[in-house]
Amino acid sequence: MAVSKERTDWAGLILRLGVGGYAILHGLGPLLHPGGGITMAHAMRLGIALLEVVCGGLVVIGVWMTPAAIALLAVIGWPLVAAWAHHAPVLHDPLGLFRFVATLAALLGGPGKLSPAK
Repeated sequence: MAVSKERTDWAGLILRLGVGGYAILHGLGPLLHPGGGITMAHAMRLGIALLEVVCGGLVVIGVWMTPAAIALLAVIGWPLVAAWAHHAPVLHDPLGLFRFVATLAALLGGPGKLSPAK
């Protein structure tokens, strides 16, 4: 049974809302409760959190989806790759791996018809 184009567009929208919404929520934590002193590491943490919020918003809206999703993939994927480089098991962070795969699926699916970009 073939899937209609309309159902595929709605599925892409739901995937975008999930991936972008989670990125926004994940990035808002450090921005709303910064804590810590003024250090380079703290500034990097806040910068990455801001990047997650902005790119998550762009993914939700469906505007500039490709660069936003690639930036999210880099933020999500770097800790996974670094852990694997230090011989951690592949499934040491299943939530991070799931976020990576879902973001990759949203990137490959594109913004779809139900976005202002189309």
